[in-house]
Amino acid sequence: MLIKTSTYPLGPANKLSDDTTVQRLLSNGRFIDAYRGELIEGDEYYVPYKKGSVNLIQYMEDNRLSVYYEYDVDNIVIRARILQDGAYELFDTSQGGAGVHKGWLTEALLYLRDQEGK
Repeated sequence: MLIKTSTYPLGPANKLSDDTTVQRLLSNGRFIDAYRGELIEGDEYYVPYKKGSVNLIQYMEDNRLSVYYEYDVDNIVIRARILQDGAYELFDTSQGGAGVHKGWLTEALLYLRDQEGK
C-alpha cells in the first residue's frame, strides 16, 4: 500500500496541535511515532487517520463507490476492486502485491480518502 507523506512544514501538520502523534519517516524507510511539535523543517511525515473518526460508509456513499470481488473455482476471493459509478476503477488488490487480506477495504478507503486531501 502506498502512503501519501508530506514534508514539514507543508501538509496537514500545520492544523494539528504540538502534542498530536504523527508518523515520521526515517532514512531506512520505516515510520516512527513523533509529536507534531518535534518535527523540523524537511522531515517527511504521515498523519494517520483515527479509524473512529472516519465514517467510511458515508465516504463510499458520497463518492458513489462499490466493491466487486472475483473468486476462483473453489470460491476463494482472489481479487477485489473499488469502482466509482460502477465503471471507473479506483483501487485493485491485484496491484502492488498486498492482495485481499483482513482489513484491506478499510486500508483502501483510507488511502483513497488521503489521496483526495480530505
